[in-house]
Amino acid sequence: MLAGLAAVGLPVLIHFLTRGRPRRIAFPPFRFLLEACAGQQSIHRLRTILLLSIRCLAVLALALLFSRPFLKPSGAAVGAQAVKRVVLIIDASLSMRAVQQGVSLFARAQAEAADILRALDSGSEAAVILEGATPRPLLPALSRNIPALHDELVKAEATFECGDPGAALALAAKMLGGEGAIYVFSDFQKSNWQGVPELPGGLICRLRPVAREAIDNVAITAARLSPSEPVIGEPLEVIGSIFNCTPRPREETVRLDLGEFSRQQRVKVPAFNSADAAFNVSVSHPGFFAAKLSLEPDDLVEDNTRWLAVHVSQALRILLVSDADESDPQSAAFYISRALAPSPQAAPGLTLTRRRSQDADRGVLETSDVFVLVAPVIPSQEAGDIIARRVKEGARLMVFLDGPTAPGLATPVFDPPFHLQRTVNSETGDFLVAAGAKLFADNDAEDLGALRFRRHYQAQLVESRRDEVLLSYADGAPALTLGALGLGTAVFANLPLTPDGGDFIGSPIFPAMMHELLRKLRRASDEQSVAPGSSWVLNVAASGEGALTVADPQGHPFPAQVMAKGRTTRLALPSARLPGAYPVKQGGTVVSYGIVNVDPRESDTRPIALETLKAGDRSSVTVASGEEDMLLAGKTRQLWPLLAGAAAALLGLEMLLLALWRRPLRTPLRGRPGERTTPERVRDAVR
Repeated sequence: MLAGLAAVGLPVLIHFLTRGRPRRIAFPPFRFLLEACAGQQSIHRLRTILLLSIRCLAVLALALLFSRPFLKPSGAAVGAQAVKRVVLIIDASLSMRAVQQGVSLFARAQAEAADILRALDSGSEAAVILEGATPRPLLPALSRNIPALHDELVKAEATFECGDPGAALALAAKMLGGEGAIYVFSDFQKSNWQGVPELPGGLICRLRPVAREAIDNVAITAARLSPSEPVIGEPLEVIGSIFNCTPRPREETVRLDLGEFSRQQRVKVPAFNSADAAFNVSVSHPGFFAAKLSLEPDDLVEDNTRWLAVHVSQALRILLVSDADESDPQSAAFYISRALAPSPQAAPGLTLTRRRSQDADRGVLETSDVFVLVAPVIPSQEAGDIIARRVKEGARLMVFLDGPTAPGLATPVFDPPFHLQRTVNSETGDFLVAAGAKLFADNDAEDLGALRFRRHYQAQLVESRRDEVLLSYADGAPALTLGALGLGTAVFANLPLTPDGGDFIGSPIFPAMMHELLRKLRRASDEQSVAPGSSWVLNVAASGEGALTVADPQGHPFPAQVMAKGRTTRLALPSARLPGAYPVKQGGTVVSYGIVNVDPRESDTRPIALETLKAGDRSSVTVASGEEDMLLAGKTRQLWPLLAGAAAALLGLEMLLLALWRRPLRTPLRGRPGERTTPERVRDAVR
């Protein structure tokens, strides 16, 4: 049919065959005619050229129309069957729940993906993968049953999970087996996509950003308590971190709900930065509570709430283990116990229990909140294992190293940040040097320059844990350290706390230091929660024989399996779908709360620059700016409809031009008999 292009010459041929031929006529004032018609001839010539061009283009469009041309996609990865094997990846993470112009991003991606399924050619194979914490295919493999796949897609919902695009792309490439196309519908959140090393190789990759504008989002990304184990009447500080993911500073209203307590405050948050909101409360009765911090709604309301579990105790239970005589005024345990609790009236909010190594039974070990080990002491292996386990689960530990039994306390089971080497004695006494971390909030109270210590252990510090040192000696040996041990906190004191070891125990700084250490151990703990989509374990200090039941935030039963039972019951829970507080009850009474909060990475809704995504080997990667681009991507595009429209438009333009731009009729030169024909009359007649 392309031979028909020769017909483009027909209008030109007709034009030259049908144009008028001039005749020579002797006419004396001919020069006046040429002069009068010069302007009109240029206009007629333009009209002729336009008509000739329009007719040639119309014939060209008709010739191409009947040859039925088409455009094929470019790229080395495109094969004949590539577009008939398709995997659609739909981002179903938390950020896709953001609403713009009344429609969620997930709903927009869902609709566009459904259009792709409906537009697939007959015989195509397709699959749909929902991207979340783990990729979830709607059908286990590629399928030709497009209607069934479409029905499953329509029923899909966005999750509260953090997305893992790398895992979804890997699963899509595995399902395609090296040939086909991957369509990705996402907001391309930078915090998730910057971890993708490269797009799958050997495949067609079509990327469709569904967010039409920047998402207006402010979120609560973290929450913590100080102290983490409050007691009745003790001031409790609830701290929330507010993140502003917008290009302008914001002033937000933060609300705290804790039992019957409710309060709100305003906090200013810089652009793309965080600020803290702190609430001071006091709880008057013991029990388990779920604290909720919340913000006013925005485009993404699901990250405007954060939960915390609060356990208010009757008193803080401290277990002091030492083999020294309880009434021996020459022992360190004697002074430590009196510094912590001089009397029941002078130590409200805590109870101190003292045991020897052989008397520390499982019952007291499982119920204590703080363990204080003071040399001389040789705990049994069982007691040491229980203490280490309890601390890793969230309890607190204080270890005082002095005397010949001290090396037995600096064991790997307690993971101290240094290794004891030998005892160093000094007649004049060594001085302490403050390290980077502060022991006291008041700098004046931290002046220990007048205190002398006549002995200490020379110790080799683990270099990676230097930031745990609070005080050290002049020779570099750590004197006091504080660091994490699992979910709990541990203090190691390389200090002589006896009268012959120095003048520290006679100083008023000694009891102040003991209570400051106790406060630091309980000062603040980060939220202990899990994110939706992750299985988790919950430790419950349950009492009684009743069965433990767990409910989700909507009050529906939540499955839980008992892994271990004793003083503390360990429950294995499946991945949670909803964020919120999961109450654990025994006999109808709440004995604990499990907390599920959204992953803070989902709150940073800034998109990644798609040009920074690395294409895989032999892959074809394009970014679709609209839904129509996605429908046509990777498919052969027929051009005959465009050519038919162009031919019709050109023919219509020709008719319009002929109707509106007519040739002027020639006016004969007629005059009265005997009247001479002058040049002026010739010009007027031609006009």
